[in-house]
Amino acid sequence: MKTVGIIAEYNPFHKGHQYMIEKSKVHTNAQRAVVVMSGSFIQRGEPAIFDKWTRATCALQNGADMVLELPVLFATANAETFARGSIKVLQDANMIDALCFGSESGDLAAMQEAAKIMMNETEEFQRLLKQYLDEGVSYPTARAKALETVSNISSEILSRPNHILGLEYLKALDYYHSNIEPFTIQRKGGQYDDTTLQGEYASASAIRTAIFSENTAEAFLQLPENTRDLLTKELSLGCAPASMEHLTSALHYKLRTTCAEDLQEIFEVTEGLENRILRAVENGYFAEDLITFIKSKRYTRTKIQRILIHILLDIRTKEVDYFLRRNHLPYIRVLGFQKDHAEILGDLTEQAKCPVLTNLKKAPALLDEDGLHLLALEKLATDLQALAVPNPLYRTPNKDFTTPMAIL
Repeated sequence: MKTVGIIAEYNPFHKGHQYMIEKSKVHTNAQRAVVVMSGSFIQRGEPAIFDKWTRATCALQNGADMVLELPVLFATANAETFARGSIKVLQDANMIDALCFGSESGDLAAMQEAAKIMMNETEEFQRLLKQYLDEGVSYPTARAKALETVSNISSEILSRPNHILGLEYLKALDYYHSNIEPFTIQRKGGQYDDTTLQGEYASASAIRTAIFSENTAEAFLQLPENTRDLLTKELSLGCAPASMEHLTSALHYKLRTTCAEDLQEIFEVTEGLENRILRAVENGYFAEDLITFIKSKRYTRTKIQRILIHILLDIRTKEVDYFLRRNHLPYIRVLGFQKDHAEILGDLTEQAKCPVLTNLKKAPALLDEDGLHLLALEKLATDLQALAVPNPLYRTPNKDFTTPMAIL
């Protein structure tokens, strides 16, 4: 039975995601879809607005057959590390035939050509990249300009978020010498960073903005109807939306008890940025104030948000490098699956190249030291995401050990 892999955040799950799952199966002639989904934090450097079990349930209600968790070590990383970690999960699952991802153009050939150039950077490309970086622009912008200069490929390929991730998926497949076949589908509707609700397929950014503005009635028109009751309940109880602002005190505690030398070891902290981060504590209190102070033309808001999450979770460069270098992940964690395709869990357990976790209480008997370390980091991420929800009654810890898989 052919299986397609999809990499996603579902923050929240909307009609565009539903469309993507449906088209991915058709486009790849697959009977099953396995989703690798970010857990408690997302790549923008924010807590997911709904918890991972709620988001997994929404996916399973709308065409996904299994949802696997992308470890937070990779989920909160830059595009290259996010992609490598995601592909590593699919590789270790050892049952994925195809990868399907959304892109602004839907032009796989052009993306593959760009990915090839990026994987084999010439001296000219590296010189131009350094030149543009020295001019003070961000790394994504510098890379896009360098690519356009050394090739006939438009910088548009590297200037849109889904293109950027798609290129990194292609690079990661090559890096791991993967037999997974890539496919891309042109996105429909609003752009990734649109903040206004429009058309049939609004962006997740626009939907989040509406939810935080308490405009849920309009926001929910962009969600599959079968998810609305579940999400309405989460919002009414105050289990969502989780917000970075609720982590302000935790962030200040961490920054005020961490020295510059330790910050230098945090993933993505480079070029003396640790000093700017520590100065930010003296110039503002709220998380938004800290981000505004630290970000610059060179360092994007998203990068700064990711770094703040890395600081909260104590994610260090050497740790990320180590787990990427391992031949296989310490484990694969299942967040949920479809009962109609219950054999998919058996297939995963039988074929995976590493232990499969469905019940964390069994983890000590299944995992090595690395696995227990990675799981402890995941528990911390889940506990922090719980602290970010509006209602204090639902900020309880240990949800990783008390919340069952989503089985539909």
